[in-house]
Amino acid sequence: MKAGKAAPAVAIAGVLVAAAPQAHAAVNAPATAAKEAAQVRTAAGTVALVRSDKPATRTYTVRSGDSLSKISERYYRTAADWRWIYEANRSKIRNPNEIYVGERLTIPAHGTTSTTAYTPKHAKSGAKVKKAVLTSSKSLSGTLSCAGLEDLWEDEGGAHAEAFMAAEIAMAESGGRQFALSPTDDFGYWQINVSHGPAEATFNPAGNAKAAIAISDDGRNWDPWTTFVDGLYRGRC
Repeated sequence: MKAGKAAPAVAIAGVLVAAAPQAHAAVNAPATAAKEAAQVRTAAGTVALVRSDKPATRTYTVRSGDSLSKISERYYRTAADWRWIYEANRSKIRNPNEIYVGERLTIPAHGTTSTTAYTPKHAKSGAKVKKAVLTSSKSLSGTLSCAGLEDLWEDEGGAHAEAFMAAEIAMAESGGRQFALSPTDDFGYWQINVSHGPAEATFNPAGNAKAAIAISDDGRNWDPWTTFVDGLYRGRC
């Protein structure tokens, strides 16, 4: 009595199944294929539904301690896309360094502009501004126009050829405000950081201008200012 040969194995949709009984395989193959196709259609439909429900834009109210980078990280999972938010809110944000608690910002689903490594500073409350004793006798103080900033720059010894650039940088940094102050302790018209020392980081118009002249090497090197590196000074004056 001869031993029966084992039924050969054949592959159906990448899975080895026994060929016998043939009738069973023939019935189950189309049923399995139909079931898999239905699952694919269901999955695709679910993805499409999720995508269609995603809003094109959202709104966000700025809180204390926020920055455009932090908000970008919250919504896009990366701080690098802060410029998307900045571009979408140009009518509200003149300087990405200055956002204020309570502002309602539009958060776009995506953006088209390139990003940079620049990190905007934290939101300002607008209510708390440190005061400093002024020792300058000059009349150039308070909120200055571009022309006033140019005059201040030159009055304190800055190069005439660099006065216009100096004014644009100051406008981009502080909006021409004498008492502009960031939470990271950047002071005055040119937002001089406290790390340069109390004599340089001052609201005093003359001292602030002299610090800007010294740090920029009389306007020959504006790289310490992120508004210059990122081109945000252009068109300020």
